[in-house]
Amino acid sequence: AAIAVHNAQLYERIDQERRRLAAIVQHSADGVMILDSELRILSFNRALERMTGWKTEDAVGRDLDEVIAWKKIETGDLRRALADGTFKTDNGETVYVEGDLLRIDGLTLSLGIVYAPLFNADGTLSNIIANVRDISNFRQAQEMQNMFISTVSHELKTPVALIKGYAATLRREDVEWDAETVREYAGVIEEESDRLTSLILNLLTASRLQADGGIDLQLSDVRLDWLAARAVERFSTSTTIHQFKLNFPPKFPAVEGDEVRLRQVIDNLVGNAIKYSPDGGIIEVGGHCDGDSVTLYVRDPGVGLSERDRERVFERFYRVDGALSRKTQGTGLG
Repeated sequence: AAIAVHNAQLYERIDQERRRLAAIVQHSADGVMILDSELRILSFNRALERMTGWKTEDAVGRDLDEVIAWKKIETGDLRRALADGTFKTDNGETVYVEGDLLRIDGLTLSLGIVYAPLFNADGTLSNIIANVRDISNFRQAQEMQNMFISTVSHELKTPVALIKGYAATLRREDVEWDAETVREYAGVIEEESDRLTSLILNLLTASRLQADGGIDLQLSDVRLDWLAARAVERFSTSTTIHQFKLNFPPKFPAVEGDEVRLRQVIDNLVGNAIKYSPDGGIIEVGGHCDGDSVTLYVRDPGVGLSERDRERVFERFYRVDGALSRKTQGTGLG
């Protein structure tokens, strides 16, 4: 009787552990599947249903390649690993496969899969456990950063080349430049220097935000209407097809803020208004008071942002995927 009771308790503990593991697998945020030694699917969790579009009852029993159908593989090959003996011994080796999955509905999804072997007591391969992760956001972030680096390189080179070119021209000893030409060339050098300063300030701000999670603000009373007027004065020399309009009520109040950062924000808004309204038109910079708060706006005749893009407007390196964005240089920081 004692042995029967012990066996019943042991069975209960084993069954409880089995149910616990099954719940963990089913509710895991990552996809989890179990394969036999012939790469047939034995287990398939809910996360994998969402990723692949396959229902568990339809996927179980099928060959792996029927369900995990790659449109493009970037790295790794499970079948090659099996053929070359990677899984022949219990040495802790895993195989990582990454690529674009062709879902059952025809859509694609970027996945990274880690395959780990499970061996019998005699050393033969029993099962393969697959941990599947959706890496679409990671891939997109990588692509955005690569585009950002390329864009920054271009945007740094352009003003540097112009500054060097105009400075070298002014230094020529074989030409006597008149005062008007010197002023014109010096104006270009100053304008491109301001452009460099703005880009570098954006990069430093983004770097500090990433490293420290915030930036130190030097607070003082700031007149936003004055900052806006100075920004319009500076940018008015950079375009011939736009007209600027200031629209602030009389006695617009000062606000507490960091003047350097607020100037950076206004410069970015006005610069974007020029950049993304290539056909010209009126750019209005204004503000209004509402109780204890003030609002500053920049309005331009450009195409604007969709609701979906507005949700991501403060995401680093993000740029709208449109014909105008592709033709217009930008870092996704300003």
